[in-house]
Amino acid sequence: MTRSKAPSKKKHGVDFKKIKRKIGRKLPPPKNSRNTDIKSKAIILPEQSVASEKAGLAVYKKGLTLKELLQQSSHHNPKVRREFKDVLAGIKELFIKHPQN
Repeated sequence: MTRSKAPSKKKHGVDFKKIKRKIGRKLPPPKNSRNTDIKSKAIILPEQSVASEKAGLAVYKKGLTLKELLQQSSHHNPKVRREFKDVLAGIKELFIKHPQN
């Protein structure tokens, strides 16, 4: 007669223990994760203000100089170039208001 062996339960190590999670709770971050948040701030340079560069220049009512209006008229982007009538009106207004420049 042979003895029948009863199945024995072995205790598992702590590494393999299943953690029961509560429903609706957020999972904790994994232990091997890194914090990849980037914090940045804008650099403000007051001496490079566009408004200070236009001092003393002939300016259209939208604040554009003749050089900027000419750049818009030959711009590669069709949305900027579409405002060609506005560019022509601005150039016309500049020549009427400032004929010496």
